Amino acid sequence: MRVQLTLFDVGHCRHCERVTLAGGRWASVTFPSMVALIVHPTEGAILYDTGYAPHFIGATAAFPERAYRWATPAALPQAQRLEVQLAACGLRPSDIRWCLVSHFHADHIAGLRDLPSARFMCMREDLEGMRAMSRLRGLRNGWLPALVPDDFDARVRYAGDGIARALPAPWTTLGEGVDLFGDGSLFAVAMPGHAPRQMGLCLRDAQDRAVLLCADACWSHLTFRERRLPTWPARLVTHDWAAYVRTVERLHALARTAPDVAILPSHCRASLDAYRAATSATMPGGRACASS
Repeated sequence: MRVQLTLFDVGHCRHCERVTLAGGRWASVTFPSMVALIVHPTEGAILYDTGYAPHFIGATAAFPERAYRWATPAALPQAQRLEVQLAACGLRPSDIRWCLVSHFHADHIAGLRDLPSARFMCMREDLEGMRAMSRLRGLRNGWLPALVPDDFDARVRYAGDGIARALPAPWTTLGEGVDLFGDGSLFAVAMPGHAPRQMGLCLRDAQDRAVLLCADACWSHLTFRERRLPTWPARLVTHDWAAYVRTVERLHALARTAPDVAILPSHCRASLDAYRAATSATMPGGRACASS
């Protein structure tokens, strides 16, 4: 089953490129915070992550959390706010039926509190792993508990609790996945390393292109295409380095065996722009979003 897919940049941060990519520039560069709007034929409007939101400022107002804001300076222009971009697609935050949380770092969940009607879906191990961390260790791993809605546990469904099976072509090299809605439209796949059990998402878009939303499994397509891993400082904020490397190798294998799959890391400007360009070439007006 195909779904409608639109990619938003919901804010961005700046960081030294060399930290995130071997051989990268020493200069500070912009990393967009991607949010995917998925319009499902029966489930309606779904988000994959939320990007930044004003809640991030409040959650990093005090010490030691303020260090997060200093380490990765963030910006959220008015035009990039989630509610503004949803409105351009004829949607309101209250129209979102599901929010699929790739992992619980602040730049992916800062807008959860702005989705009053949504149910949430994530990997149980990812949430429990973050909650088990001390305040300082959690901060080092990008965890700001204040961003999680108070009633999150009552609204969540755990993707990893479903029945795992081999992923269909063309994603077979990734191993097992979970059919989230039982209709073959969205498959969750574990991509651990950067976070305890990050959730990637396999889908086919309205043009029948195979897409993998891989969140922060890597920060650049050059990492999995050329095996250019982040440099050693990145290990300080990586949950499990060995698992991270294994995940990158799986992406490398997928890119080699199924080159037509659009592999989209959440912060890779080149990958996101290439996908948008392909969408613009096939969609009237160049906008893929559609309200349910």
